[in-house]
Amino acid sequence: MKNVMKEKLRAGACQVGAWLQSSSATNAEVMASCGFDWLVVDMEHGTANVEQSAAVFAVAERHGLTPLVRLPSADPFLARRLLDAGALGVLVPVVEDVDEFAEFLSHCVYPPKGQRGVGLVRANLWGETFEDYLATFEPVIVPMIETRKGVAAAGALAALDGVDGIFLGPYDLSASLGGAGNFDMSVFKEAVETVRAACEKNGKVIGIHQVEPDPVALQERKDQGFGMIAYGTDLIAIRHAFVDFKNNLK
Repeated sequence: MKNVMKEKLRAGACQVGAWLQSSSATNAEVMASCGFDWLVVDMEHGTANVEQSAAVFAVAERHGLTPLVRLPSADPFLARRLLDAGALGVLVPVVEDVDEFAEFLSHCVYPPKGQRGVGLVRANLWGETFEDYLATFEPVIVPMIETRKGVAAAGALAALDGVDGIFLGPYDLSASLGGAGNFDMSVFKEAVETVRAACEKNGKVIGIHQVEPDPVALQERKDQGFGMIAYGTDLIAIRHAFVDFKNNLK
């Protein structure tokens, strides 16, 4: 089973994704029909559980998007369940230690490379594609750097086999650096360049969440060399569409 997104990231093709903060498969389908490359279920700041995530993965598959999940933490056993449910990759928040992350990563790949448990599950159609999935599946693995300590670990994380790139959480990172939401701080820009250099040195992609659904800002992110970009969220996009109504109330 080829992981198309993993191949495209390796080839340097920019991949723009939809971010599901609700647990709604309907919201997911709306976004999936809009031309994104991937769709991630946010289990850190969102409301979805494993069963709801599996329904969203099916929606993504129907529309040809790569289904991913942002875990609430580096929980290897939750990661196993979500991969079994059909996730083709994971984003892991607040990664700061390379040894701890290497241990987590080992739970996402099968023996002999790792220690993921083998079962007849949705990901292999309950055994129908078992042999192919077992032999060929490689998940997209992306640690998120969201703290000063994570920036310091960027080089070691980018060098890990199996890591496809490093994804910046701009709000958490800016908060860790002393100015939540202030992306113009020199210390924030320096942190971004540190992570970028680590990714370039190791041939890995650098990613970021463009939280405001602003197409001009999205193009700027592409021009800046980000190769994995999350664009807005379902709930922020809904609010963005209606905010003028609130602002114009008398």
